[in-house]
Amino acid sequence: MRKPTPTRAAVLAPAALLAVSLLAACGGTSEADEADKPDASAEPITLTDATGAELTLDGPVDRIACLTMICVDALTEVGLTPVAYREALARDERYAGPDADMREITGGFGEENVEDIALATPDLVIGLAGAQDGLRAAVEAHAPLLLVDPRSWRDSVAFLRTIGELTGTEELADEKARAFTDRVAAAASSRSELTTLSMYGEPGSLGVDSVETPVGSLLAEVSDYPWPAGDDPFASVAVEQIAEVDPDVIFAQAFSASADAEPLSDRLASDPVWARLSATRQDRVVEVEAPVWATGRGTRSLGLVLDTVEKTLRK
Repeated sequence: MRKPTPTRAAVLAPAALLAVSLLAACGGTSEADEADKPDASAEPITLTDATGAELTLDGPVDRIACLTMICVDALTEVGLTPVAYREALARDERYAGPDADMREITGGFGEENVEDIALATPDLVIGLAGAQDGLRAAVEAHAPLLLVDPRSWRDSVAFLRTIGELTGTEELADEKARAFTDRVAAAASSRSELTTLSMYGEPGSLGVDSVETPVGSLLAEVSDYPWPAGDDPFASVAVEQIAEVDPDVIFAQAFSASADAEPLSDRLASDPVWARLSATRQDRVVEVEAPVWATGRGTRSLGLVLDTVEKTLRK
């Protein structure tokens, strides 16, 4: 029996709680065997995910089912397409695209149809910690389940590098990771003094992307972003609490299944406190794409976020 020996490791930022160790196997296989078997010289990969669960892959994989958009995002960055997806955003032309050969995973959030996953025959399934933990037993009857929990844009960069390790696309993943990191650094070098806020929801049920979220941490790099996490990185907030800070610019996400849903700012227009906010009075409430801002989480999505932020702050 071949005994793997440690060779290298890729570790995500501590907040993401996802470590990847790569173990090299000794020996090899004949050319005849190569036609019928996976490459026996490939390095087994042992992972510990955001929940502390450990899983082992025989080597790099290319059949990945995505229960979360950061998975689709990262695969798109390295030129790969998931075999299955959950979020409709995956079929957007900026990601896998409308013609991509992918199976849709049906079911509610955290209650996805495992049969859809199984029919896609993935080598690995990637989901979101804190949301899809309860699927582990059912999913792992078909493929390992890796749960991630990105808490900052740096975690998103680290996850992209991890996808590179998992899929054998390290060089491209590193290139994309460096490019995005350099872009954030350039934006941060001319950091705006304006106070910003990324918020979402509906009247009576509003939330904030705190600094312990990918979007919030990104905004903190390029502007004044005084929104700490507290007990929840996606913190609930009342209009009165927003008024205490009185941000100069608000990026608003209206959650709705309808593309022509009423903008969040319009739904809040009748609130007298909202009407007195500086951002409201100066017409600096910017309605943004909720799917990209709320579920994207990866470097491609955060690049789209930064496009909007930089354009707004330069005005």
